[in-house]
Amino acid sequence: MHPSSAPLTGVTVIEFGNFIAAPYAGMLLADLGADVVKVEPPTGDLGRSFGPYINGESAFFLASNRGKRSEVIDFRTSAGLNRAFELCARADVVISNLRPGAMDRFGLSEEAIRAANPSVVYGVVSAFGAEGPYADRSGIDVVFQGEAGMMSITGDPGSPPGKTATTIGDYVAGTNLALAVSAALVERASTGEGRRVDVSLRDGLLAVQGGWMALAFAENQQPDKTGTASPFLAPNQAFESADGFLTLAVVSDRQFADLCRELGRPDLLDRYPTNDDRMSGRVELVTEVGRILRDGTTDSWIARLSPLGIPIGRVRTLPETWTDPQVEYNEMVVTYDHPVAGSVRAIGSPLRFDGRPAISDLAPPALGSTGGGVSPRSG
Repeated sequence: MHPSSAPLTGVTVIEFGNFIAAPYAGMLLADLGADVVKVEPPTGDLGRSFGPYINGESAFFLASNRGKRSEVIDFRTSAGLNRAFELCARADVVISNLRPGAMDRFGLSEEAIRAANPSVVYGVVSAFGAEGPYADRSGIDVVFQGEAGMMSITGDPGSPPGKTATTIGDYVAGTNLALAVSAALVERASTGEGRRVDVSLRDGLLAVQGGWMALAFAENQQPDKTGTASPFLAPNQAFESADGFLTLAVVSDRQFADLCRELGRPDLLDRYPTNDDRMSGRVELVTEVGRILRDGTTDSWIARLSPLGIPIGRVRTLPETWTDPQVEYNEMVVTYDHPVAGSVRAIGSPLRFDGRPAISDLAPPALGSTGGGVSPRSG
């Protein structure tokens, strides 16, 4: 998407961000066309200190900071504090995920900024909430996954608490913040008034567990872990094939009937005609289905079952996703030229407008730079 046609062209965002949550929100807003100024201390965003490094630049930092300009501000000086306030006073949006109380100590509270800039959209990512009994607590993704109950349902039956490999809480919070900021900007266009936007990392993880929470609410107890299986549908999980692993899901009685015919096992349809029957006998059912699937390759099963509308896919490694033809077509792996790191591959934008990905044409900034790089290239 050409920057001049991006939805948020003309919007200025000032980001006070560390690690992932606010930086990821800032990157999404930059992909949508906003001019994002990332304010950093002389030592930089803490994410810059995480390896691995590409010519001295943190790959971790590069992953969440595309499309921004970097301005170094020393908050220990009055000149630095004045400059930070000046940026916020002229901005459309201010976002942060600093430790509780930090923005207030810097003289950048919502009240102070709004007094100078009444129409500002002021967005805050907090750990547990901007107010309430845990408002002063800090945290990190593994803490939020535990506190949100997510670790209690992750893993195989009988296993200790498990964690999703990705820091999902940060990315969910960043996405929620970008969504809420965009909505506040739409409202401001008609009212002329800004809003405060609050996003909690733990709230985001509670929200994405809606299905599991519904199960717990309905049964008024802790659900059992199911590994890769679904607590609602069967068969719906990972299976071993002759040459690897695949995922298979049946979401209707019709699909199960088609699966039984393709597997040559009409007796399974007689034994498990409804999803309730399949869930009651899930262990025995998936054992039978798994025994059959091990006799064929993943490609052969996809070729046979996908045309029937049955959801099925490969279990891929991360490098295997990069060359997937649909990933390539969607331009989800891009290469850009960074002024220090050089040619760098990165994940593209999941947002598309008019058939084209919404992605900034600026590489992540070196510390204190105004950005750089050229338009990302797919691949």
